[in-house]
Amino acid sequence: MGWIVGKKELEIVNLVREHLEKVSTTLVSLKNLLEAYLSQQFDRITELAEEVREFEHEADVVRRKVENIMYSGAFLPNFRGDLLGIIEAADKVANKAEYVADLLEIERPYIPDSLNEEIKALLDRSIETYDALKQAIEYLFIDLNRVMEFVDATEVKEHQVDGIERDLLRKIFSLQDISHGQKMHLKDLIRSLADIADRAEDCSDRVQIVSLKRRV
Repeated sequence: MGWIVGKKELEIVNLVREHLEKVSTTLVSLKNLLEAYLSQQFDRITELAEEVREFEHEADVVRRKVENIMYSGAFLPNFRGDLLGIIEAADKVANKAEYVADLLEIERPYIPDSLNEEIKALLDRSIETYDALKQAIEYLFIDLNRVMEFVDATEVKEHQVDGIERDLLRKIFSLQDISHGQKMHLKDLIRSLADIADRAEDCSDRVQIVSLKRRV
């Protein structure tokens, strides 16, 4: 566990890992929802959207548990704030997944079949961005020398997401057979899926700063 030695600190690290896994589960659940939506399995949408919301709620519960233990005195004050910032930033990834689930279930945007594969790829790459972030956070606790490897991977994946996002938006606004309102609806969906990667990268920036501070 490297520099993490106290019993209370170890408990927090394990809870952070649990939180990260809950966020991962939320993203996997969103992927299932998106695939059902794109394949027009509309009878499953409400159930799958509720599953996303439930996993996001479970991530929130673990995050609050971490905060409660942290404020009881675990870690030195300067690192305590840094770690809370990382957890809160990671939690925003799950929040965005929940937003997309609500968008799909409640607003039901029209998605041309020609965009399906690229939209799936957009979410897949966004999830890969979060997976790289999760590794960066893990190495923050066990090997500071490897943190930057995964911070850099997070940035690379997020840049790839940006490219897919731009290509999709160009295609959407070049379509002739859907209304401007439908295009704006699709734009919100695409931007929101890409925001998952953006939020992961924002969190990785925090991880990078903390890893540098721990080396001093």
